[in-house]
Amino acid sequence: MQIDKDTQILIDERLKNNAPALESFTPQELRALRAKMAETPLELRVDISDVQDLSVKGTLGDIPIRKYFNSSTSDPKHKTSPLIIYFHGGGFVMGDLESHDLVCRHLCKEAKATVIAVDYKLAPEHKFPTPVIETKDAITKIFERAEEFNFDPNKVILCGDSAGGTLATVGTIMSRDNVIPKVHGQILVYPWVDMTMCRRSMDIELEGMILNKKTIKYFADHYLNNTQEQVDWRASPILTADLSNLPPTYIYGAGLDPLVDEGDAYKRRLLSFGNEVHYRLFPGQMHAFLSNSVQLPTSLICIKEMGKAAQTIFSKL
Repeated sequence: MQIDKDTQILIDERLKNNAPALESFTPQELRALRAKMAETPLELRVDISDVQDLSVKGTLGDIPIRKYFNSSTSDPKHKTSPLIIYFHGGGFVMGDLESHDLVCRHLCKEAKATVIAVDYKLAPEHKFPTPVIETKDAITKIFERAEEFNFDPNKVILCGDSAGGTLATVGTIMSRDNVIPKVHGQILVYPWVDMTMCRRSMDIELEGMILNKKTIKYFADHYLNNTQEQVDWRASPILTADLSNLPPTYIYGAGLDPLVDEGDAYKRRLLSFGNEVHYRLFPGQMHAFLSNSVQLPTSLICIKEMGKAAQTIFSKL
């Protein structure tokens, strides 16, 4: 297995500190740990001209959102901005607007677009399909407020990492099926698209890694109500019977990730239905590198490429 230098340093640090496995924590402890990890050193903070904490009304209650707009990267010729709706990772158990704040700030600048992050409700307090319902509601309500949020409803991309990649994937399929307004692309980072946990990369085991099969099972057990839900397309969107007529898709994978085979397999399924798909593997990185640019600076390369991907999609609309 290829391991990048920065990844090896992080693994060595975790081993030196005897970092406990994520599955050894309660969900509440994990959230507190994730919040501490999200703290950004002053010198690495990214200034955005306009960041607003807002909410939209969902069928299960208010859904917090955070809107990022950067005037220095907007196109003065257009009154509205293209939009990326972002869903954070965290196994459906942890993560929030803060955990991916730095990702969204960088992405806002790189994509030259407005970014709206969605803070969907978490398991085990809110099990499947609550996050899917909140994804549907959030996207619909955001579109309804396009004029207020000053974005172009004809230039919208869904984006997410890990569990957030699941929700972006499901949202894109719902859009294709006219369940929610039309979106025009999806950008997925190591998406969790197969909850059957049966692919060979699930056997990737390296001491000190953040994520392994036991961790994934921990998240799935908290999220799903029963094992039958593993094959529900809303939990495992790769099992969707018809994946035709989806918008352009960009998928980014990490080589040291038990989910890496899922992203590759989803790419292949999309291609088999005649969709436009672009795939990029970061072989020396492990799961969750995107939201840890402080220790894993390859994250910034990935976000830059995500930004270019978004601009490419928008430019064709």
